[in-house]
Amino acid sequence: MESQMKTARLIFMLIILAMLFPNVKSDFMDFASTAQSLDDFTPEKATYDYDMISNIDCSPNNKYVAFGCVIDNSIVLWDKKKETESFGYNGVQNSETIYILGREPYIYPGLKFSPDSKYLLVYSSYYIPELIKSHLTLYDVENKTIVREHDVVNNDIEDVAFSPDGKYYASSYKTEEDSGHCIVNLWDTRTGDIANSIISDNYGVKSLTYTPDGEFIVISFEGNKGSADSIVFFDADTGAIHKTLDGISAFDLQFSNDGSILAGENGNEKGLLVWDTSTYHVIGRFSDIGLPYDVSLSPDGKFLMAIDPSALIVWDISSKKQILRTKSYKLDYVDEFYAATFSADGKQIIIGLEATEDSMYSVGTKSDESMVFVYNFTEIVESYYLQN
Repeated sequence: MESQMKTARLIFMLIILAMLFPNVKSDFMDFASTAQSLDDFTPEKATYDYDMISNIDCSPNNKYVAFGCVIDNSIVLWDKKKETESFGYNGVQNSETIYILGREPYIYPGLKFSPDSKYLLVYSSYYIPELIKSHLTLYDVENKTIVREHDVVNNDIEDVAFSPDGKYYASSYKTEEDSGHCIVNLWDTRTGDIANSIISDNYGVKSLTYTPDGEFIVISFEGNKGSADSIVFFDADTGAIHKTLDGISAFDLQFSNDGSILAGENGNEKGLLVWDTSTYHVIGRFSDIGLPYDVSLSPDGKFLMAIDPSALIVWDISSKKQILRTKSYKLDYVDEFYAATFSADGKQIIIGLEATEDSMYSVGTKSDESMVFVYNFTEIVESYYLQN
């Protein structure tokens, strides 16, 4: 009984401390976790001197990194295969590796590369109660030119996706606020025509992606008065419903390359979800991070990465253990994390962040300087398993 009382008192004290000092939980996790710390590793390359980064993606051929900036809505393309700043060149960034493709009309631009790395699809939305409108831009990556643009009213785009063969790109389209319906258009990449449309009784699209074999388009819906949250598998050719995961939704849905793992941010509550696609049972729930800014599944489906403004965590999905955990207030060069993704080959992690003004890496002109760092993820993994 005395032992139980001591345990109860300890739990009560931890709860009070967590309420009074929000960082206590993070400090405890940092202390108790065997995960590696990002500040033990040096970035291999970086590009810098941008405003707040809203979204980041790596091309499938592993040559380019693209990211959007919030303040001026610019879309930046970085050729990371060419020589770039590597912390030793006296702060000189090679301008031949950086291209401003254009600027979106609305804030927080999102973007995705096509599977063949030829195109970059960019989306942004404008929302006030009286007016919702969105914009899509398709860029030719090699030529750095605009292929086409779409202006759409009554629409708030949350996500876009390319089919695995690159022939189509999909985006959500809301019809009317009170209609209780939404449309997902499948655009022909070559012509820009709408090749097919999927009409759903659900209202809003939180996320969408294709299965790696291209057979299905998977859409996470926000429920309304007449429907519940759900993740629905539609036949990519006919639009017929193949499978529905009822009562659940997710942001940032993404498959592993072999299609065996599906992951995303839990749309109903905090944390992340991982499914085994042989059964579509949830095999992992990760609540260490609450409402992440960004989520990325490694191409092989073995690791899951997420960030919020002050934390970056990478989990081993099989063991459910953290292999990398970093709080920004423990890094002398980070004020805030913005976005993160795995490289196409899974050997690197690419992070968009805001550097501190007096950072050892701060070499730009902006007081709140945003940077993109590339870390050797293979080194991080090997270091973790060597020590554990």
